[in-house]
Amino acid sequence: MLLPKQLIVLLLILIICSCNKSSKYHYAIKDFPDKLQPYLTKIVEKGIVMHSDSALRLLATDSELERLGISEHPILRAAAFREMLNRKSFNHFDIVMKHLDDTALVFTEAGEFGIWDRTVSDDILLEAEWKTQEEKNKTVDQVLTKHNYLRTAYLALQSLEPQERYHPYIKDMATRPRRLDPSEGYELGFGDIEYALYGLAKFREKEDVQIIKKKLMEHVWKLSDVSFQLLKDYPDTAYFDVLQAYHRRQFYKFSGNRPHGFTGFPADRAAPEDFIQALAVQQTEKSARLLDTMLVNLFKYEGLPDKETILNEVVIAIWQNPCPAYAKLREKIKPKAEELAKMQIRVPMDTVPILIDTTARAFRWYH
Repeated sequence: MLLPKQLIVLLLILIICSCNKSSKYHYAIKDFPDKLQPYLTKIVEKGIVMHSDSALRLLATDSELERLGISEHPILRAAAFREMLNRKSFNHFDIVMKHLDDTALVFTEAGEFGIWDRTVSDDILLEAEWKTQEEKNKTVDQVLTKHNYLRTAYLALQSLEPQERYHPYIKDMATRPRRLDPSEGYELGFGDIEYALYGLAKFREKEDVQIIKKKLMEHVWKLSDVSFQLLKDYPDTAYFDVLQAYHRRQFYKFSGNRPHGFTGFPADRAAPEDFIQALAVQQTEKSARLLDTMLVNLFKYEGLPDKETILNEVVIAIWQNPCPAYAKLREKIKPKAEELAKMQIRVPMDTVPILIDTTARAFRWYH
């Protein structure tokens, strides 16, 4: 006769086994046709989701792809969804909406950028296309309100127009800890939070300014071009402390590797131009003094890569932001600014042919 404790253990084992059998992701490689099994094994062993998998494209039927979409192997699910999104026989919108909760991580091929890690849901969203803006809006709504832990939720905020109903969700995304990226230092995932801060800044609410400033100050040494785009698009006098701190701590540490192009070497999180443009649009007495300081420092600074280009960018930024605060500074740089203006090649717009795209428009996550 079983003792009460033994009986409890047995019941727990039965419950666990029962749960495993009824798991959403229950198809094993052995459940697929023999002709397909070697290729599925190869995909799992390789461990990377490729841009296109010829075996699935040539051998897998639609019903087999659907079963692979609930395979016990996340990489098979991701590979299957990519193939489904390439077939007109599937309703792509339904695929996206039914699998927004697949948070298993997979490695994906990123060409010259190496290997990226994504959740299966993120991979679906980044690979998908929507036929209409209405369909995409429905997906965005679900992601922001129900699945805003996904990285794609953060990425969407850079291009999303501010809508009041999303304000509390975006504010939460901007302020809660983000710990998904093991390469991000002591507070993981700040690169994602920057997108949330940008989305929050769009509402132009005064109480949000201090939240944004605090977060930027806490991570001032790792700001990217996203943060400087925020400071450029939504300037506020409160943000000057952020710009001043970045100038003191980070600006002159530029390694020469800009983040906007692939060099083969680790890039800085922001280019000097990102900071300079964000500073110049402030158009205040404080920003004028800091720009003047930079002109002096850059002229005598020997260790900064591409110093002449950066110095020219400061001159151009001042010249392109005429305002009372920059009046004396503009007189100081006028000869250099006019010299740089002459060097720019301008093509009359009426000589440039306008190409009209007549192809059907597809809506992607980034656009």
